[in-house]
Amino acid sequence: MKRQLRATIQTKILGLAIAGLIICTLAFGGLCLHTTDKVVYEGTEKNLHSLTSIETIKLNNRLKSVEQYVNTLNIAITGMLDSIEQLTDEKLLADFTEKSRELIRLTIGNTEKAVSAYLRFNPKLAPPTSGVFMAMTATDHELRFTEPTDFSKYSPDDAEHVGWYYMPIRTKRPMWMKPYLNKNIGIYMISYVIPIFKFDKEIGVVGVDIDFDYLTREIAAIRIFDNDYAFLADRFGNILFHPSIPKGHQFTPPDNSLIIHNRLANGMDLTFVIPKTSISANRDNLIKNLILITMLILVAFIFASSIFASTLTKSIKLLTDYANRLIDGKMGIKLNIKRNDEIGDLAKSFVNAKIRLAETMGEIKGLAFRDPITNVRNRNSLDHYINEFNIKVSSGEIGSYGVLVTSIDNLFKIRNKFGNSKAITLLQTASKLICNTFDHSPVFRVNDDEFVIILMNNDLNDHESLQKKLKEGAQKTASAENPWEQVMLSIGTSICKDAQSSSLSEQLVIAENDMLKDRKEIE
Repeated sequence: MKRQLRATIQTKILGLAIAGLIICTLAFGGLCLHTTDKVVYEGTEKNLHSLTSIETIKLNNRLKSVEQYVNTLNIAITGMLDSIEQLTDEKLLADFTEKSRELIRLTIGNTEKAVSAYLRFNPKLAPPTSGVFMAMTATDHELRFTEPTDFSKYSPDDAEHVGWYYMPIRTKRPMWMKPYLNKNIGIYMISYVIPIFKFDKEIGVVGVDIDFDYLTREIAAIRIFDNDYAFLADRFGNILFHPSIPKGHQFTPPDNSLIIHNRLANGMDLTFVIPKTSISANRDNLIKNLILITMLILVAFIFASSIFASTLTKSIKLLTDYANRLIDGKMGIKLNIKRNDEIGDLAKSFVNAKIRLAETMGEIKGLAFRDPITNVRNRNSLDHYINEFNIKVSSGEIGSYGVLVTSIDNLFKIRNKFGNSKAITLLQTASKLICNTFDHSPVFRVNDDEFVIILMNNDLNDHESLQKKLKEGAQKTASAENPWEQVMLSIGTSICKDAQSSSLSEQLVIAENDMLKDRKEIE
């Protein structure tokens, strides 16, 4: 009986231990499954959006560098054009064309993968082959000057030969053209073109062509997992590039896949297709390892998995937060992950991407946010400033501010009478006077003759005396020897004592109206 009792107790203890182990294993396994699902699916999906956004930013930076280059060419060429006779007079046209040719030759190297760059003049003003055309040769793949397309040979409706000219002219705005086969040089390309209008006339266009195959190769090389891919479609969903779907067809999302859409700067849709099996692969392997370790020794498993899950989750959260801050443009942040594994490699890639992104953003901002004539901030910079300003107001960092708008009343008279170079001298004189007066506030040139100053701190407190100083400074220039050194200003202001009560955009309108009222009183 005792032996039977001992056997029964041993059996019960063993059964209880086994039952306890099984219960703990199931409970811990269920907890691990829940935690892993949450970390992998929620955290990884959020991280994937950040990663795809970074890939999109890389492509957008290349497209925006093209836009900035063409914008810079447009500004430079428009600035060189002082009269319409430079197009209608044969000698003046030749001189103007040569200056433009040299400008394009010296700067085209700044645009990566350009297959052609061109400046074409209105065939109603100049000969049908006038202008500058620099295209990549089929033999040595170098950009060389060649004979421009003869407009007289093609109808304005011939999109494959001259659509790059007539479409921007008709819309009267810069545009990215849809991918097309340019039969003039035999390359399938996309083009960014800006129409040039001056003196109330159609002058021509300036543009750059990019090899579309280069863009598709970049997209085809994108890999986040082994089985994912990216493709390109137009705004209507028609395929422009896909690894397996012909061009022009619609995309049908595959089952059990994560679809992420991002918009490129040229209006195209960059879509990422990521099979959910790729996302869950790491989770499944982790669960198997956790169960195996739990069966061997429960205590060691709990201790080891807790440390592992904590460090892994922390690293993923750090990477996610780092990616989100990069998207928000915060380049001063640091990533403190020191791991000798794939996450460590990913962290290094993030840091390298940040360095390259910061360099690219710095180059773009330097060109896009600075007025080339007066060297003050331009309209693009003001739009960016307004967004950051609104954030600071919402956080309570800014309580009050003021806006001063001033225009150079005699700029257009000087330009019409003495030419563009004298108008530039007047602009620079006025800009220097404004900046010296409001030396503690940001100054923006928002159009040809108008400047905006955001009054903060001491400049806000002293705005009345500073405005008086600016008017007196302008009046002193009336004694200048040359008319283009005599600054005539109209000034309007708006003071907002409670930043929460009105937006900066609304205050700009008020100051603008006040300036117009001042101009009428002067007249």
